[in-house]
Amino acid sequence: MKAIYLHFIVPAFIIVPIVMALIRRAYWGRPERAVLLYLLLSAVSNCVASYLSMQHITNLPVLHVYTVLEFFTISYFFLVCSSSKTEQTIIQALWVAMPLLTLANMLYLNSIYKYNLIPRSVSAIIVLVLCINFMMRSLNFSASKVPFFNFAVVVGLLLYFSGSLTLFALSDFIINNKAINMLIWNTHGTFVLIMYLIIAVAYYKTGTEK
Repeated sequence: MKAIYLHFIVPAFIIVPIVMALIRRAYWGRPERAVLLYLLLSAVSNCVASYLSMQHITNLPVLHVYTVLEFFTISYFFLVCSSSKTEQTIIQALWVAMPLLTLANMLYLNSIYKYNLIPRSVSAIIVLVLCINFMMRSLNFSASKVPFFNFAVVVGLLLYFSGSLTLFALSDFIINNKAINMLIWNTHGTFVLIMYLIIAVAYYKTGTEK
């Protein structure tokens, strides 16, 4: 049941926000396009990883590539949502740093056929910092009103990457504990599913704000 839920049910839910995005395409702005790019990237990655797994071929190289591309698309979303030149410059600098970190990890620490714990963890931490920074700016009453789409997507990302970081941090512990392994992976999968639903609602509400 765990395999069905994590490998089929949760990934299949990504179609919900993609369909909703296409339905509301008349109201797209740069943030909406950035998030759709992230969803399409995730969908393709899930399909490739699942196919390789069914062929009994390791899909870890896909994860290495996906980690970098995922970071690009998510950080691009924050870039287009920000009016701060400093924040935009930092994000652009990270676009250079993340591939270099991933390459260094493959060359000196873990091969492309091993789990890329360090790049995944660093990426999750950076995204969480971007989410928290966004939330703090949103709570500034002197700031302009934050679009519901942007706010909802950040909530979804905050939930997903909080769960991801916990999973990465506990990876050495849960690998030898079957019960905790199942609990944490199922919880993480549920966070992913909830994120997809939140993004679907965000697209549904696009164009309805006054």
